[in-house]
Amino acid sequence: MKIQFLKDTSKAIIDTSIDDTILVYKEGYKIPNLKNVEYMEFSKFKTVYSELHFNRLIIVGLNKIIIPANRCEMVNDFIQTMTRNIPKISIDSSPFIGEPWRLWYHYDVTGCEKFNVPHGYAIETEWKKWFYRDTNFCRLSANNIKMFISDTYSDLDKLTTTFDFFDVKDREVSRYNATKLAVINATPSPKIIINSLLKRCNKFFKVDVGLDSYIENKKFSLPNLGIYRFIVEENKRRMDIYNTVISTGKEKL
Repeated sequence: MKIQFLKDTSKAIIDTSIDDTILVYKEGYKIPNLKNVEYMEFSKFKTVYSELHFNRLIIVGLNKIIIPANRCEMVNDFIQTMTRNIPKISIDSSPFIGEPWRLWYHYDVTGCEKFNVPHGYAIETEWKKWFYRDTNFCRLSANNIKMFISDTYSDLDKLTTTFDFFDVKDREVSRYNATKLAVINATPSPKIIINSLLKRCNKFFKVDVGLDSYIENKKFSLPNLGIYRFIVEENKRRMDIYNTVISTGKEKL
């Protein structure tokens, strides 16, 4: 399989009969012990990539190699666009880190995506419209994602995080409404509003929940307020996408 999401990334199953294979890895990941393969840490690869010749590229840790902050760097354009004709394999410990649109990179790099989008900004924009509830459709949703991915294997366990709500007192609702109004008036960005309001509410109610809490496999009990209903809905969306992707990849190698 071209894409493998694994509990132990050193256990990837890879054909080693292809000569001139380079394995590029991000520091901190376990890497498979393979014969007939040249190993190179990404920090070195990005300084010499233009001088290399290879017939296949194996990437361990793409989630931390291509990130929103560096996606326009030439080395990433080289990996994604300039070497389209060279076979690639992506191995990682999860389908994505942060916002689920980032899983697109695994499929784009390996040449087996069906999203039909030209670059990361396009799939990110689609995600943001869904995140902000400007649209009810997104190719990344759990209901749709299986139509756009292929060549995937995973041995990861499904996430099982759950959420429930508890009632809050009238004075707490009043304080929440006042805080929400103050945050909205002070910050023009919807994302900053969400993060700022959540931070203040977490401190007041002494809870610790965020947009990535779904990965913790815990039970969360939260105040029944708008910000927490939004956060729970978003966590469930992300968990459903994660679980759908790894379930799609349960087929045998």
